[in-house]
Amino acid sequence: MIAKAYAKVNLYLSVLSKRDDGFHDIISLMHNISLYDLLEVEESDETTFSSNINLPWDSSNTLFKTMDIFERITGIRSKLKIRLEKHIPSPSGLGGGSADAAALLWYLCESEKISDIMEMARLIGSDVPFFVEGGCAVVEGVGEKIHKLDPLNLKMDLYIPQVGFSTKKMYELVDEMNLCGKIGDPYELYAGIKTVDRKKISSNLYNTFQVLAEQTHPEITSQAKAYLKDKEFILMTGSGSAFFGFDLHETKGDVHFTARPRLILD
Repeated sequence: MIAKAYAKVNLYLSVLSKRDDGFHDIISLMHNISLYDLLEVEESDETTFSSNINLPWDSSNTLFKTMDIFERITGIRSKLKIRLEKHIPSPSGLGGGSADAAALLWYLCESEKISDIMEMARLIGSDVPFFVEGGCAVVEGVGEKIHKLDPLNLKMDLYIPQVGFSTKKMYELVDEMNLCGKIGDPYELYAGIKTVDRKKISSNLYNTFQVLAEQTHPEITSQAKAYLKDKEFILMTGSGSAFFGFDLHETKGDVHFTARPRLILD
């Protein structure tokens, strides 16, 4: 099997509050985009892993974590030859690791006829349930509440700086700087894009982490806005550091929205 694991952008993201378990409740409008990693998997006598970039095969690797959680939950020990061709930079806020994990988890569950994929997806990472579903959705809680929406039709350009932001550190800074709270509304933003209401888009296009980045990494946010200056709307995705820019009904762009979480090539 060869699967395309598509990246995502957050058109809207508010960090609402810190939970008693240390995690954070969020609300976000997520959408898959056409940038993807290639994941090749085949049955083998022993599990091996290789990649076009230097990645460890341990618990810091979401594919390793996926196989470990799948085995612990199901009791099934799979032996696979895994080859990952990375195109989604990390860390960037584009969800590459979660997309890869979702693609592998989907393969494991399909192969073994396992139905409770979402339970395992939540254990792997907060964005993984979205990537299992794919397309466009408002995501709430710690990523477990997913309200599917019809996909949007936009093209965009990405700006990906050389410096990546640590998600853990960004959440810590959100708490330290008291930035939790809902500003704008993802459903209003979605409606604004669908109806080409620029005022509604402008008042609801929001990312808590961009507010933080503008204070902690002003040089990166300035560079991103300069690079994407020809775009009408610009926003950072996830906890950063990638930015995207789009125009309504734009016909040009490096990437576009896609409704497919993965495409099986073989």
